[in-house]
Parts: sequence; C-alpha cells; structure tokens
Amino acid sequence: MSRTKFDGPVWLVQPIPYFWEKLRGKWIWEPKIDGWRMQVLRYPDGHAEVWGRRLERRPEWTRKLPKVVRAAEAMLPPGTLLDAELSTRRGRRFIPSVFAAKSRVKPLILVFDVLYHRSRFVATKPLSERKRLLAKMGLEPPFYLVEYSPVSDIASHLATARRQGQEGIVLKKWDSPYPLAQDGPMATEFWRKIK
Repeated sequence: MSRTKFDGPVWLVQPIPYFWEKLRGKWIWEPKIDGWRMQVLRYPDGHAEVWGRRLERRPEWTRKLPKVVRAAEAMLPPGTLLDAELSTRRGRRFIPSVFAAKSRVKPLILVFDVLYHRSRFVATKPLSERKRLLAKMGLEPPFYLVEYSPVSDIASHLATARRQGQEGIVLKKWDSPYPLAQDGPMATEFWRKIK
C-alpha cells in the first residue's frame, strides 16, 4: 500500500543486486556513495526535519544537524521530501563527527530523488520527471545533486565509479516510479546495485 499524503518520513526504497542480466528500456547510472542514507523533509508549514532510513529505530537527526535543517528551511520549497545520502569530504568514517556539537567536518547531503514537491506526491511520476524537478530546485551547499548518466557500458561505469573512490554504482530505470511501502522498506527491481 502506498501513501500520498505528506505527513512525515517514509520507508526509503532499497536497490536489489544486479546479476549482469540484459536490461530492457532506458536506464541511468549513479555512483553508489558510501554514506548514510537519509531523507530531508520540509513540511508545508515551513519547518524541516532530517531522518535516517531505519524508521523502526526512530532515527530523527533534526536536533543533531541544525545547519542542514536551516539550509533546508531556507532553500527547499515547503512540502518537499528528498531521498539523499549523508557523507563528508573525508569519507564515511567521519560521518559520526558531523553530529558532534563542534564538528570539524562539514556534512555533504547528496540528493538523488524527490518524493514530494510543493506538497504534491511525485513518487508515481517517472524518474526522468523527478530528476527534472530536482535540477530546477537550485540546491546549494550542503546539498548537492548526485550526477547521473545514461547506461552504455556497465563495466566501464563501475570502473569509473571505483576510480573516483565510490563503492560501486546504482542502475535506475529512467521511466520508473518510486514505490513506497506503508510498513517497511521496499526493494525494487527499478534500482540495481553493483559493488
């Protein structure tokens, strides 16, 4: 069962492994960032919250990431929910220090999808349309759009990502929706990961 009303964090979609089978249709690839999965919400009333992906653990990071919250409130349209990855320029192992009161590293919020935009549920729209919405948002640091490219040679894309220090790639079907589940995370065949 999916939900369409913007009323809080959602169970984020999970990719499934790719076994080198032939992909049908148009696909894109993105780097698989070695960070912590997160969602950024700016409610219709204007306030923002930041959550991790494991909702069963109530991972609300709002009070721990005040600079991210202020940036979201200043930049994102009310009624927005972003799917993103939390990282740092120094890598995954420095992420815990982002939560410290006097952190010496700055968070990077690497955004790759949007589920709600101006209180409209856009997860049923094709990925291509959601990417266009993200591009028009004018994200500013600490928010960055994750770059993507059309799939042409998967082995070459994987090698490129590894040379850039990424843990792998995620393949995404260009015309796919973002399926939401009501009670837990959902794995989707529209997202395929290779490490």
